[in-house]
Amino acid sequence: MPLSEQDGVLSLACSDPFDWQSWDELEHLLDCKIERVLTTRENITQMHKMYYGLGAETVERLTNNKDSSEAEQLQVTSAQATNLSDDESANEPTVVNLVNRIISEAITSNATDIHFEPFDSKYRVRYRVDGMLEDVSIPQSVKQLKSALVSRIKIMSNLDITEKRLPQDGRARVTLKGVEYDLRISILPGVYGEAINIRLQSRQMVKLELTGLGFQHEEQVKIDELINRPHGLVLVTGPTGSGKTTTLYTCLSKINKPDTKIITIEDPVEYWMDDILQMQVHEEIGFDFARALRSMLRHDPDVMLIGEIRDRETADITIRSALTGHLVFATLHTNDAASAVSRLLDIGIEPFLAASSISGVIAQRLVRKICPKCKQVVPADELNDVSESWTGKGCEACRYTGCKGRSVIAEILPVSSAVRTMIQQREPADRIKEQAVREGMNTLRNSALQAVKEGRISVAEMLRVTHGDI
Repeated sequence: MPLSEQDGVLSLACSDPFDWQSWDELEHLLDCKIERVLTTRENITQMHKMYYGLGAETVERLTNNKDSSEAEQLQVTSAQATNLSDDESANEPTVVNLVNRIISEAITSNATDIHFEPFDSKYRVRYRVDGMLEDVSIPQSVKQLKSALVSRIKIMSNLDITEKRLPQDGRARVTLKGVEYDLRISILPGVYGEAINIRLQSRQMVKLELTGLGFQHEEQVKIDELINRPHGLVLVTGPTGSGKTTTLYTCLSKINKPDTKIITIEDPVEYWMDDILQMQVHEEIGFDFARALRSMLRHDPDVMLIGEIRDRETADITIRSALTGHLVFATLHTNDAASAVSRLLDIGIEPFLAASSISGVIAQRLVRKICPKCKQVVPADELNDVSESWTGKGCEACRYTGCKGRSVIAEILPVSSAVRTMIQQREPADRIKEQAVREGMNTLRNSALQAVKEGRISVAEMLRVTHGDI
């Protein structure tokens, strides 16, 4: 990696200063004296990505070939699972290799999504890391390969490479360092070409703990009380990407015992667990949540997990399952715990059925934790009653964001007799929330404030995630 040039001497960063033949050839080709600066191979790779862009050499060699786009579409013919760590053709300038490098870099960066976005004058690739989008440094000449990139990803996910006018959705599977990942792929046609989103999900087995997710001790006590009941409906709510499924599987792992039969129905299956029967929705063949639920009940389950309540029929079967002696977990997309009850009533569930079946509601969000390597104290914030708070300055470990990893903030609403009566009387969500707070419920804002006081998150992160909450 070239570092500087002064008085005819070129400084080059290298990981092997004793490769005399290579150094002699370089001095001859460049016709200058070379000064070697020792560093690690990882640092050199990082500098290459930062200054030249991810896959720069591959892109340059492909774009120098006038027929590269057509050639690459002919080379990519297999829809088999891709091994991202296969080095067999690592040095070959192919679109297959370029796509593999982009995906493997995303996995290494702990990204949850990859966005390929074509524009008039540029082509942008972004990763979503810890809930925030980050630009990926790539050579701008990659825009000449946009059609080949789309074709490669379509072939990976068994999509129609000739259809460029309609949205398409597909799935693919890749492995990296022995770990399998599911890719959920969505393609949208735009005015400058087709945009791609890839959702990354690990297929590895999990064993999670509530403490590791960020739940406070008193919140864990309330959750344990809800999930150890013999029957009833436990709802987990929050926006997309708020960690609902992770919380549900953590609860399942706590009650997964030899004398308990657990069945799940999801779209897609995000975690893999032993001793649990997991089903995948396939709406294209008519196997939707409602049909899966009806079949699930014939298998004598003790505990059921429904990935999402989407319609009246699914909600109705879920409610009746909870009333007939099953412990049922399900998710909804609502902003807080009290709104989950209103959502069920809006779907069409009778108030007396909702009041009788719901045991409790867990509403949650994910907040970015302060990077431990660049954590520093900031002045007290009197407005938020924080005697001392922390923030991240930004360093290489956190990609200069000041944040690394995520944690849960939550509000847990157990359905007491008073709340049950309010549900039966169709009281609005804000009244139910007021009653729950009087009974000791911690709101999302208060949960975030507690995380600030403990030094887990910054005040700015609390305000960003709980904007509009009280």
